[in-house]
Amino acid sequence: MFEFLNLLDTVYRTIAADTERWFEPFPDGQAWNVFSDYCIGDPKKANDTFAFAIVLNHDKQANISEYISAVAPSDMKGSRSASEGMISYLKSPVVFSVSYLVQRQTKLLRDYITDDNINAALDDLRQVVAHIMEQHPEKVAHYRAVDKRLAAFQVEMKRRARNSGLARQIFLCAAFAAILFSHLDAKKMPSYIRWITDRDAMFDKHDKVAFDLAFLYFHLHRMFAGKDAFRPEFLFGLPGWDGENEYSEFVRIADYLAGTLADITLPAMTFSHDKFRPVFNEVFVDAPNAALIEVLGSKERITARRVAFSAPIF
Repeated sequence: MFEFLNLLDTVYRTIAADTERWFEPFPDGQAWNVFSDYCIGDPKKANDTFAFAIVLNHDKQANISEYISAVAPSDMKGSRSASEGMISYLKSPVVFSVSYLVQRQTKLLRDYITDDNINAALDDLRQVVAHIMEQHPEKVAHYRAVDKRLAAFQVEMKRRARNSGLARQIFLCAAFAAILFSHLDAKKMPSYIRWITDRDAMFDKHDKVAFDLAFLYFHLHRMFAGKDAFRPEFLFGLPGWDGENEYSEFVRIADYLAGTLADITLPAMTFSHDKFRPVFNEVFVDAPNAALIEVLGSKERITARRVAFSAPIF
């Protein structure tokens, strides 16, 4: 998995430069949100997608929610047409999106992220957690709980009836998020990052162990760069998790990205419904603040590349 993180880090560098230019007007040390949504395993869709919208904490949560609710009262699946208000928000100065498209035929990189690789990665991460507890005794209670979740994940991966596909989803999502966090941290030095994700099966598994994996990979990436691994502060959110916030409007921001990319057929660039076309044309083709990484895999190797689209020249 560390090789995969290094691969993502390499392909992310041009995106990091674009992110830095896009967010240059905003000072360092601000608070940032990351909203994410996914479309995985839908037989009616062409691709598996993981979409992340990096959003400056530019207003009160209630005000942002009110705006999204007004311009896009439902997600893409429940809409007959794309919301121009949502498209405008996705193109606004406070948003930069990064989406990952995994080829459906790879079955979430089944030939690369094997059960043995997952078990080995969990062993490595449990050693990292043990080291943290040794070096930071004041954090023992928290990381003992983290280790318990990782151990439960390991136990399931050794069962005959294990869900390997869901395990790959968890590791992929954590890796994608960790590299995004690392580059946002390097460019804008956030005071905190709040990650709010749609309620997907991979976050319900093992008491939200996906959050632990993302943080630990971020922690390692930052340590390798010689930086304090415990900055910035992280906050995590799921719809209904705290008994108060549903976050449906925030998730809807990323839903527009994930839904559009899941539906597109490459390289023909066709869609099952015309409602996806405005999002694709206005956000992924015309706007400079939407990046796409395509991940491809085979038994021989795994590759990742940034994909850019341009309008046809007549």
